[in-house]
Amino acid sequence: MYWQPVVRCKNPDCPTPSAARIRLPYPKPPKTDAKAPKWPKEGWQARLICRDCDHWYVYEAGDVQWAPYTSPLADQSNLDFMCAELTCAEAGCKSKTRWYVLDNSQMSESELFEFVLRADPVVVCENGHPFQISGIKTQKASKAEKI
Repeated sequence: MYWQPVVRCKNPDCPTPSAARIRLPYPKPPKTDAKAPKWPKEGWQARLICRDCDHWYVYEAGDVQWAPYTSPLADQSNLDFMCAELTCAEAGCKSKTRWYVLDNSQMSESELFEFVLRADPVVVCENGHPFQISGIKTQKASKAEKI
């Protein structure tokens, strides 16, 4: 058994049962016979989109819990923790915003960007500009080994 960091979707109407957790990537998670690490540090934030309800929220260090799993997330061939990085095209705004999703469908890069852009509420850059209005200057997709 291994410790894995997790969060619960914050959407009260999410179809995922409240006991279900969204696993987060963590390099070399410890076995459960050791104490769970003190991670993440205060000030940590991640924009995470729930795959089940398409809602996004900013998660903070206090939202993260540790749960036991039989194998680390990195060993799960049916799960990918994906990151979509979008650069805002609003004049004078140079923010790069990262969006994360735990995916079980092996979606392509274009499917990942479509999923992020249709998330609810409207997806905005770190400065609050809606991407559907301001546009996207650059976009990059990758598998996230850590956040």
